[in-house]
Amino acid sequence: MLVLYFVAASCTAPLSPDHSWKNKRWALIEMNGSPVQQSGTENEAHLIFNADEKRYSGSGGCNRIGGDYTFSGKSNLKFSQSISTKMMCPDIEREDKFLSILSGIDSYELKGDELILKTGEKILLKFR
Repeated sequence: MLVLYFVAASCTAPLSPDHSWKNKRWALIEMNGSPVQQSGTENEAHLIFNADEKRYSGSGGCNRIGGDYTFSGKSNLKFSQSISTKMMCPDIEREDKFLSILSGIDSYELKGDELILKTGEKILLKFR
C-alpha cells in the first residue's frame, strides 16, 4: 500500500524589510557622499521604523521628525506625510537638507549593517 503525504506550502508573502528593522535606530552616517558627525545623543539624525503602523520617527539632528512610509516592489521605498517640530538650531540648514532629501527617496539597499537610501541609482543617505 502506497501512502502519500502532502505538505501545504505557506502562502504568506515574505515579511517586508521593515519587520527586521522594527524599532531599530538607524543613525545617519553619510549625506550626499559626505560623512555626518555622530554626537551619540538623542538629537543625532536618525530614523526608527514602526512596521505595524508603517510610520517612521526620529530626529533630523535637532527637531523630532516623523511620517509615513511605503514599500513596493523589490526595493522601492517612499516617505510621505512628513512632520517636524520647528525649533531653531545652530545647524538647521543641514537638517532642512536631510528632510528634503528624505522626501525624494525612492529606493533602498541593505549592505551589511548599513541602510542606504537612494533616488534612482544615486546614493543620498547612509545609516548604520
